[in-house]
Amino acid sequence: MTNLGVAALQLLVSREGFAPTTWDVRQAHQLPPDDATPWVLTGGPGSPLSEGPWRAPLLAALAARIRGARPTLGICYGFELMALVAGGELRLLRAPRQGTYPLALLGPDPWLADLHAACAYESRSWGAFGGEGEVLATGPEGDVAAMRFGPGVCGVIFHPEADIGPDTRRVYASVLPRYLANLR
Repeated sequence: MTNLGVAALQLLVSREGFAPTTWDVRQAHQLPPDDATPWVLTGGPGSPLSEGPWRAPLLAALAARIRGARPTLGICYGFELMALVAGGELRLLRAPRQGTYPLALLGPDPWLADLHAACAYESRSWGAFGGEGEVLATGPEGDVAAMRFGPGVCGVIFHPEADIGPDTRRVYASVLPRYLANLR
């Protein structure tokens, strides 16, 4: 299965003046250099608990980025891995989520401002629970939907790169651009 969000993420990152480079961590066992700023970890496919020779180096790199407050944005699968590194737990949801769902923000945050009840696309079977960081939004099972792990280190379980109609346009137009703008 192919990750369809990569091309959309490259477009959004380019629009913000960054020159994106793609690294195939799981198939080619490539990690971007640590000085690559920012890292945007995409969604799946696959289970965030899958093993492979890429796993330990990636988790170690994510832990170092979180500790060092290196700009990193995790999306869906990338967020799940960040949650694990931050001490969170992953559990299968009672029912997989596939489609658009409203965001339930817990409080104001400049990165997600004005998005309460905006719809975002989700495609997942796992929920992240707990972990070190500030929870910004939750899912219907009390799972973490958005988290700030530290300055410039954030993650979302939804797909902000999914522009699949009028319901998701506000999320598409604001989440990644606001994140990148706050890095400048």
